[in-house]
Amino acid sequence: MNGILLAIFATAALAVVIFLVLLYLEFSSVPRDEREFMDPLPGLLQRIWPLVNWATARTAHFFPAAYRANLQRRLLLSGMHYLLTVDQFLGVKVIGGLLAALAMALALGMLGALDPLYLVLAGALGFFLPDLRLNDARKLRSKRIVRELPDFLDFLVLGIEAGQNLSGAIRLTLAKGPPGVLRQEFTRVLRDISAGVTRADALQQMQDRVGVREITNMVSAMVQAERVGSSLAPVLREQAAQRRAERFLAAEKKAFEAPVLMLGPLVIFIFPGTFAFLGYFLYQKIAMSGGF
Repeated sequence: MNGILLAIFATAALAVVIFLVLLYLEFSSVPRDEREFMDPLPGLLQRIWPLVNWATARTAHFFPAAYRANLQRRLLLSGMHYLLTVDQFLGVKVIGGLLAALAMALALGMLGALDPLYLVLAGALGFFLPDLRLNDARKLRSKRIVRELPDFLDFLVLGIEAGQNLSGAIRLTLAKGPPGVLRQEFTRVLRDISAGVTRADALQQMQDRVGVREITNMVSAMVQAERVGSSLAPVLREQAAQRRAERFLAAEKKAFEAPVLMLGPLVIFIFPGTFAFLGYFLYQKIAMSGGF
């Protein structure tokens, strides 16, 4: 009997060792990614990055080219293209789906009710959760750009009125202006101009990278003013005034929408509690007076 138990234990230990060796060989065969010129990873991604790197190498090529191109565009608009490549983002999606399905399997296993449908739903949720994070990052980035644009244009106007050309005004703004998303984008514009790209093309490339209507209007006005030879200072000052007016109108619109948005919580939460509170005392008063 002891010999049988010993054989079973040895077989199980050998199977575990073989599994660990195969796992090590699999992960060691994945090429290491080069992140020298990429943004640093956040804490959670750093912990699961070996898994993401494995999923990137093993599964990213299965996705169609059209989906990858659309994802590349979304990464560009969200400003995350310096954090993750398209293949790496696909690896994050795959690992997210696998981890969500594993967590659901553990939870259902403890309850003793494993159901493949719940595993599929959990995996789908984990797979598409990074897309939600990407959309949130794009919206937040667009809001920051719109908020920073009037002040950035004011700095450009000051530089141009001080006798600088547009490139000099951009350098002065980058040196003295506030930090933010626009500062990063105009730094890339200067880098493109230094690499030999024309100023109009560099601005239009920034417009494509950002995908914000206000930046499109600003770039169109600047390119048109440069083509006809007019001064950029009045154009940029008018753009700054228009952007501030739009921000004021947007804030005013949200203020008018606030009562409508508050109506739902009032009806669902506050009114029933108020009526229940008043109804209780009314019931007590009627009961004490002998009405019931």
